[in-house]
Amino acid sequence: MEIPVKYMLTDIIKSKTKDGKDYLRTILCDKEGARRNGIMFESDKLDFDPQNGNIVEAIGILQTYAGQDQLKINSMKLLTDADPADFLPKKGLDADAMFEELSTILIENINDEYLTKLVDAFLSDEDAVALFKKMPAAKSVHHAYLSGLLEHTLSIVKMAAMLGDFYKEMVNKEQLILGALFHDVGKIQELQAGTGLEYTDSGKLLGHLVLGVEILNVYISKIDGFPAETKFLLNHMILSHHGFLEFGSPKKPKTPEAFILHHLDDMDAKLNTFASIFEKEGVESGWSGYDRLLERQLYKHS
Repeated sequence: MEIPVKYMLTDIIKSKTKDGKDYLRTILCDKEGARRNGIMFESDKLDFDPQNGNIVEAIGILQTYAGQDQLKINSMKLLTDADPADFLPKKGLDADAMFEELSTILIENINDEYLTKLVDAFLSDEDAVALFKKMPAAKSVHHAYLSGLLEHTLSIVKMAAMLGDFYKEMVNKEQLILGALFHDVGKIQELQAGTGLEYTDSGKLLGHLVLGVEILNVYISKIDGFPAETKFLLNHMILSHHGFLEFGSPKKPKTPEAFILHHLDDMDAKLNTFASIFEKEGVESGWSGYDRLLERQLYKHS
């Protein structure tokens, strides 16, 4: 007897077969945070219209398609009393404690008149802060769980403060910290607030680098006399933090602060990926399997 399993639906694509029959593709997210491809033929026979974020009970057959596991869904029932938060990947992080630590670092390290006002503008934006504390940093790859964006940002800000002191002769520490704070803020608009597991239209069309600059500049526009050069330098850090044009940055890092931010972001993301791979594969010591993104096996030692 096939047992129904509860999933959240994301990334739904509705289409038709060559003979004109309806079908849908979707990503199925279970309560353990696992994501699996799903396909359902004759989806027009469902008694509801599937939408991203729906919680369903599905029965299907696991099969392999194009080298990946896929659930061929035979039946699906909409659940109206399920909590979507139960189906989002999570690590048990204390978002309030992390945000308090982040706020303390900002308050203790930012003294410039205009940058202080910029920090205050962000910290007092309740809607943005609520999303910032909740969002994953990505759908997959790194920090892809609730409050992952905050965890990642806190790590970058802490390291930015340390390196700002170490390279104080050539680095503007306060600008570096603000670049670290805002480098991924666009993700609060790039990802869906409801699920955090799919991209918004603006996320697909613009991406979080451009969205982040827009968010930052709205705060800056409300601060009288904010220096134009400081605005451009902060914008540059956001736009260049992926480091290379082929990785989505419209500009390569051209200031010491932007260069540092790029490498901090890359390092923190990749080390989180290391940890995720070891956890996913149950590696306590020795080698992981080959990872296509990192293009290598990973070794965990004592």
